[in-house]
Order: sequence, then C-alpha cells, then structure tokens
Amino acid sequence: MVNLAHYAEIKTLLDEVSGLADQLSPNERELFHTLATRYDEPVTGTFDDKTCLEVMLRNVALRKGYGLKASEATRRVDLERKSDESE
Repeated sequence: MVNLAHYAEIKTLLDEVSGLADQLSPNERELFHTLATRYDEPVTGTFDDKTCLEVMLRNVALRKGYGLKASEATRRVDLERKSDESE
C-alpha cells in the first residue's frame, strides 16, 4: 500500500525544486527529472528520495549564499601545494 503522507511530502519537495530547476547542477537536474518521473503516480518511494530533494534545495541555497553558479559548482577543492624540495 502506498504511504500517501510520504508521497505528498515528496510531491511538495518536487514542486519546490521545480521552481529552482534552472539553478540545479547537471547531476542534480538529472536526478530531479528521474524522481519527478518516478512520482508521476502514487508509488511507495524511499527515504533516500526525500533526502535527495532536500539536499538539492540546500545546495541551491548554499550556492546562492556563496554567489556560485550551478555550472561553477564542482567537487574539486584547490589547495595550496608545497613543493617537494621544501621538505
């Protein structure tokens, strides 16, 4: 049996994320479309689906707070490097 309360929460999150779809990174956008398709009809989802949507909303807010564009958001962190000769 479908948990309608969980389904309603997912649909609400999907609506929130769809309003920010242009601010999602490419991998977030792909996952969003996958989830939106999955929840076209009432289905029993997973806890992870809800968490993924919440993380997308958080990521958009963080990028906005730091003035980053979704295309600039990468997993790479540039750290200062020391030369091998100084050791």
